[in-house]
Amino acid sequence: MDSHLELLFEGLIGKNTYYPAQLGPPVRVEHTANHAVIDSGHETDTFNLVISKRLGEEGPALAGRICGEFNARRLPAAWWTCDELREAPFLEALERHGFVEDEADVGMVADLRELPVMNPPAGLEIKLVERPEEVEAFGRIIASLFEPPDVYVMPFYEKVARLGRLAERPLKLFLGFVDGRPVATSSIYLEGEGAHIFDISTLAEHRNRGYGSAITHFSLSFARSLGAKRGALQASADGVGIYRRMGFREVCTFRIYSNKRVLREGQPLQRTEA
Repeated sequence: MDSHLELLFEGLIGKNTYYPAQLGPPVRVEHTANHAVIDSGHETDTFNLVISKRLGEEGPALAGRICGEFNARRLPAAWWTCDELREAPFLEALERHGFVEDEADVGMVADLRELPVMNPPAGLEIKLVERPEEVEAFGRIIASLFEPPDVYVMPFYEKVARLGRLAERPLKLFLGFVDGRPVATSSIYLEGEGAHIFDISTLAEHRNRGYGSAITHFSLSFARSLGAKRGALQASADGVGIYRRMGFREVCTFRIYSNKRVLREGQPLQRTEA
Protein backbone atom coordinates (compact mmCIF):
# COMPACT_ATOMS: atom_id res chain seq x y z
CA MET A 1 0.00 0.00 0.00
CA ASP A 2 1.16 3.55 -0.75
CA SER A 3 3.16 5.06 2.15
CA HIS A 4 0.79 8.03 2.45
CA LEU A 5 -2.20 5.71 2.71
CA GLU A 6 -0.35 3.63 5.31
CA LEU A 7 0.27 6.78 7.32
CA LEU A 8 -3.39 7.81 7.18
CA PHE A 9 -4.68 4.40 8.22
CA GLU A 10 -2.01 4.07 10.91
CA GLY A 11 -3.28 7.23 12.55
CA LEU A 12 -6.99 6.58 12.00
CA ILE A 13 -6.75 3.14 13.58
CA GLY A 14 -4.24 4.16 16.25
CA LYS A 15 -6.21 7.13 17.52
CA ASN A 16 -9.60 5.43 17.53
CA THR A 17 -8.39 2.28 19.29
CA TYR A 18 -6.04 3.92 21.79
CA TYR A 19 -8.35 4.97 24.62
CA PRO A 20 -11.09 2.38 24.02
CA ALA A 21 -8.52 -0.41 24.38
CA GLN A 22 -7.75 0.83 27.90
CA LEU A 23 -11.27 1.45 29.15
CA GLY A 24 -12.35 -2.17 29.53
CA PRO A 25 -15.85 -3.68 29.29
CA PRO A 26 -18.29 -3.09 27.78
CA VAL A 27 -15.85 -1.66 25.20
CA ARG A 28 -14.29 -4.26 22.89
CA VAL A 29 -11.44 -3.63 20.45
CA GLU A 30 -10.46 -6.00 17.63
CA HIS A 31 -7.28 -5.07 15.75
CA THR A 32 -5.63 -6.99 12.91
CA ALA A 33 -3.23 -6.02 10.13
CA ASN A 34 -6.08 -5.07 7.80
CA HIS A 35 -8.93 -3.85 9.99
CA ALA A 36 -9.96 -2.61 13.40
CA VAL A 37 -13.29 -2.77 15.22
CA ILE A 38 -14.21 -0.55 18.16
CA ASP A 39 -17.42 -1.78 19.79
CA SER A 40 -18.54 0.44 22.67
CA GLY A 41 -21.52 -1.73 23.54
CA HIS A 42 -23.71 1.38 23.39
CA GLU A 43 -26.10 2.95 20.86
CA THR A 44 -23.59 5.39 19.35
CA ASP A 45 -21.75 5.36 16.04
CA THR A 46 -19.39 7.93 17.54
CA PHE A 47 -17.70 5.05 19.35
CA ASN A 48 -18.83 2.03 17.29
CA LEU A 49 -16.35 2.09 14.42
CA VAL A 50 -14.84 -0.20 11.83
CA ILE A 51 -11.77 0.85 9.84
CA SER A 52 -10.56 -1.37 7.03
CA LYS A 53 -7.82 -1.44 4.44
CA ARG A 54 -7.99 -3.73 1.38
CA LEU A 55 -9.52 -6.99 2.59
CA GLY A 56 -9.36 -9.18 -0.53
CA GLU A 57 -11.29 -12.42 -0.58
CA GLU A 58 -12.09 -12.26 3.13
CA GLY A 59 -13.88 -8.91 2.71
CA PRO A 60 -17.48 -10.10 2.15
CA ALA A 61 -17.38 -12.65 4.96
CA LEU A 62 -15.74 -10.19 7.34
CA ALA A 63 -18.32 -7.54 6.50
CA GLY A 64 -21.07 -10.08 7.09
CA ARG A 65 -19.72 -11.04 10.50
CA ILE A 66 -19.00 -7.55 11.80
CA CYS A 67 -22.12 -5.89 10.39
CA GLY A 68 -24.18 -8.82 11.64
CA GLU A 69 -22.85 -8.40 15.18
CA PHE A 70 -23.83 -4.72 15.29
CA ASN A 71 -27.15 -5.32 13.56
CA ALA A 72 -28.13 -8.20 15.84
CA ARG A 73 -27.94 -5.79 18.79
CA ARG A 74 -29.37 -2.94 16.70
CA LEU A 75 -26.36 -0.77 17.45
CA PRO A 76 -25.46 2.04 15.01
CA ALA A 77 -21.92 1.83 13.65
CA ALA A 78 -19.74 3.59 11.09
CA TRP A 79 -17.42 1.71 8.70
CA TRP A 80 -14.45 3.64 7.27
CA THR A 81 -12.54 2.70 4.13
CA CYS A 82 -11.26 4.65 1.13
CA ASP A 83 -11.94 4.73 -2.60
CA GLU A 84 -8.39 3.62 -3.39
CA LEU A 85 -8.76 0.33 -1.45
CA ARG A 86 -12.41 -0.67 -1.60
CA GLU A 87 -13.55 -3.63 -3.70
CA ALA A 88 -16.94 -4.35 -5.27
CA PRO A 89 -17.75 -7.66 -3.45
CA PHE A 90 -16.96 -6.04 -0.11
CA LEU A 91 -19.15 -3.00 -0.86
CA GLU A 92 -21.99 -5.27 -1.98
CA ALA A 93 -21.74 -7.13 1.35
CA LEU A 94 -21.92 -3.86 3.30
CA GLU A 95 -25.05 -2.86 1.40
CA ARG A 96 -26.70 -6.25 1.95
CA HIS A 97 -26.26 -5.72 5.66
CA GLY A 98 -27.71 -2.22 5.67
CA PHE A 99 -24.47 -0.20 5.69
CA VAL A 100 -24.81 2.59 3.13
CA GLU A 101 -22.62 5.59 2.37
CA ASP A 102 -23.22 8.33 4.92
CA GLU A 103 -20.24 10.69 4.59
CA ALA A 104 -17.05 11.35 2.61
CA ASP A 105 -13.82 12.94 3.86
CA VAL A 106 -10.52 13.75 2.19
CA GLY A 107 -7.33 12.12 3.49
CA MET A 108 -4.46 14.63 3.46
CA VAL A 109 -0.74 14.47 4.28
CA ALA A 110 1.89 17.18 4.84
CA ASP A 111 5.65 17.44 5.37
CA LEU A 112 5.86 19.06 8.80
CA ARG A 113 9.37 20.29 8.09
CA GLU A 114 7.70 22.72 5.67
CA LEU A 115 4.93 23.84 8.03
CA PRO A 116 4.49 27.59 7.43
CA VAL A 117 4.80 30.16 10.19
CA MET A 118 1.45 31.24 11.63
CA ASN A 119 0.62 33.75 14.37
CA PRO A 120 -2.37 32.86 16.57
CA PRO A 121 -5.27 35.30 16.91
CA ALA A 122 -4.97 37.82 19.72
CA GLY A 123 -6.40 36.59 23.00
CA LEU A 124 -6.16 32.86 22.22
CA GLU A 125 -4.06 30.72 24.59
CA ILE A 126 -3.44 27.09 23.65
CA LYS A 127 -2.15 24.42 26.02
CA LEU A 128 -1.60 20.68 26.29
CA VAL A 129 -4.27 18.96 28.39
CA GLU A 130 -2.77 17.54 31.56
CA ARG A 131 -5.47 17.55 34.25
CA PRO A 132 -8.73 15.53 34.53
CA GLU A 133 -10.88 18.67 34.58
CA GLU A 134 -9.27 19.77 31.31
CA VAL A 135 -10.18 16.44 29.70
CA GLU A 136 -13.77 16.99 30.76
CA ALA A 137 -13.71 20.53 29.32
CA PHE A 138 -12.38 19.00 26.08
CA GLY A 139 -15.26 16.52 26.12
CA ARG A 140 -17.88 19.21 26.63
CA ILE A 141 -16.69 21.09 23.54
CA ILE A 142 -16.74 17.88 21.46
CA ALA A 143 -20.20 17.02 22.80
CA SER A 144 -21.50 20.45 21.75
CA LEU A 145 -20.96 19.50 18.10
CA PHE A 146 -23.60 16.78 18.07
CA GLU A 147 -27.14 17.46 16.93
CA PRO A 148 -29.02 15.59 18.21
CA PRO A 149 -26.78 15.21 21.29
CA ASP A 150 -24.79 12.01 21.78
CA VAL A 151 -25.25 11.15 25.45
CA TYR A 152 -22.21 8.83 25.39
CA VAL A 153 -19.61 11.52 24.61
CA MET A 154 -19.20 12.96 28.11
CA PRO A 155 -19.12 9.56 29.91
CA PHE A 156 -16.33 8.53 27.51
CA TYR A 157 -14.18 11.58 28.33
CA GLU A 158 -14.92 11.25 32.05
CA LYS A 159 -13.43 7.75 31.89
CA VAL A 160 -10.43 9.02 29.91
CA ALA A 161 -9.89 11.72 32.56
CA ARG A 162 -9.48 8.98 35.19
CA LEU A 163 -6.72 7.16 33.26
CA GLY A 164 -4.04 9.64 34.35
CA ARG A 165 -0.58 10.39 32.89
CA LEU A 166 -2.32 12.37 30.15
CA ALA A 167 0.68 14.38 28.95
CA GLU A 168 2.82 11.25 28.61
CA ARG A 169 0.49 9.42 26.25
CA PRO A 170 0.88 9.23 22.44
CA LEU A 171 -2.65 10.61 22.05
CA LYS A 172 -2.37 14.20 23.21
CA LEU A 173 -5.27 16.59 23.71
CA PHE A 174 -5.14 20.38 23.36
CA LEU A 175 -7.45 23.16 24.52
CA GLY A 176 -7.69 26.73 23.28
CA PHE A 177 -8.75 29.35 25.86
CA VAL A 178 -10.16 32.86 25.45
CA ASP A 179 -10.45 34.93 28.64
CA GLY A 180 -9.80 31.75 30.61
CA ARG A 181 -12.68 29.85 29.01
CA PRO A 182 -12.09 26.70 26.88
CA VAL A 183 -13.38 27.40 23.37
CA ALA A 184 -11.48 25.09 20.97
CA THR A 185 -9.99 21.60 20.82
CA SER A 186 -7.62 19.43 18.84
CA SER A 187 -5.80 16.15 19.40
CA ILE A 188 -2.63 14.60 18.01
CA TYR A 189 -1.86 10.88 17.82
CA LEU A 190 1.89 10.28 17.55
CA GLU A 191 3.29 7.10 16.05
CA GLY A 192 6.80 6.84 14.60
CA GLU A 193 7.46 9.92 12.49
CA GLY A 194 3.74 10.54 11.95
CA ALA A 195 1.47 13.06 13.67
CA HIS A 196 -2.23 12.50 13.07
CA ILE A 197 -4.54 15.38 13.95
CA PHE A 198 -8.18 14.93 15.03
CA ASP A 199 -10.96 16.59 17.02
CA ILE A 200 -10.53 20.09 15.59
CA SER A 201 -13.54 21.97 16.94
CA THR A 202 -14.64 25.39 18.18
CA LEU A 203 -17.66 26.40 20.21
CA ALA A 204 -20.34 27.80 17.91
CA GLU A 205 -20.23 31.32 19.33
CA HIS A 206 -16.44 31.54 18.81
CA ARG A 207 -16.23 30.37 15.20
CA ASN A 208 -14.88 32.31 12.21
CA ARG A 209 -12.13 33.90 14.29
CA GLY A 210 -9.25 31.68 13.19
CA TYR A 211 -9.19 29.58 16.38
CA GLY A 212 -9.52 26.25 14.57
CA SER A 213 -6.62 27.00 12.22
CA ALA A 214 -4.52 28.27 15.13
CA ILE A 215 -4.99 25.22 17.35
CA THR A 216 -4.34 22.94 14.36
CA HIS A 217 -1.05 24.74 13.63
CA PHE A 218 -0.06 24.74 17.30
CA SER A 219 -0.69 20.99 17.60
CA LEU A 220 1.32 20.20 14.46
CA SER A 221 4.19 22.43 15.63
CA PHE A 222 4.11 20.67 19.01
CA ALA A 223 4.31 17.29 17.25
CA ARG A 224 7.20 18.51 15.09
CA SER A 225 9.08 19.55 18.23
CA LEU A 226 8.81 15.93 19.39
CA GLY A 227 10.32 14.62 16.14
CA ALA A 228 7.27 14.11 13.91
CA LYS A 229 8.06 14.67 10.23
CA ARG A 230 4.71 14.02 8.54
CA GLY A 231 1.22 15.19 9.40
CA ALA A 232 -2.01 13.43 8.42
CA LEU A 233 -5.70 14.23 8.77
CA GLN A 234 -9.19 13.63 7.42
CA ALA A 235 -10.84 16.83 6.16
CA SER A 236 -14.38 17.69 5.20
CA ALA A 237 -14.79 19.26 1.77
CA ASP A 238 -15.12 22.67 3.43
CA GLY A 239 -11.81 22.29 5.26
CA VAL A 240 -9.59 21.20 2.37
CA GLY A 241 -8.58 24.75 1.41
CA ILE A 242 -7.59 25.61 4.99
CA TYR A 243 -5.29 22.61 5.23
CA ARG A 244 -3.78 23.20 1.81
CA ARG A 245 -2.54 26.55 3.11
CA MET A 246 -0.70 24.64 5.85
CA GLY A 247 1.00 22.43 3.26
CA PHE A 248 -1.36 19.44 3.23
CA ARG A 249 -2.10 17.66 -0.03
CA GLU A 250 -4.94 15.30 -0.94
CA VAL A 251 -4.10 11.59 -0.91
CA CYS A 252 -7.40 9.70 -0.88
CA THR A 253 -11.15 9.90 -0.39
CA PHE A 254 -12.48 8.21 2.71
CA ARG A 255 -16.00 6.80 2.55
CA ILE A 256 -17.97 6.22 5.71
CA TYR A 257 -20.79 3.67 5.61
CA SER A 258 -23.44 3.48 8.32
CA ASN A 259 -26.43 1.37 9.33
CA LYS A 260 -28.12 4.31 11.09
CA ARG A 261 -30.75 4.85 8.44
CA VAL A 262 -32.01 1.29 8.27
CA LEU A 263 -32.04 1.04 12.06
CA ARG A 264 -34.01 4.27 12.30
CA GLU A 265 -36.48 3.10 9.66
CA GLY A 266 -36.84 -0.30 11.29
CA GLN A 267 -35.92 -2.21 8.13
CA PRO A 268 -35.07 -5.93 8.42
CA LEU A 269 -31.31 -6.54 8.47
CA GLN A 270 -29.49 -9.54 7.07
CA ARG A 271 -27.35 -11.05 9.80
CA THR A 272 -25.32 -13.74 8.05
CA GLU A 273 -23.51 -13.91 4.73
CA ALA A 274 -25.68 -15.45 2.03
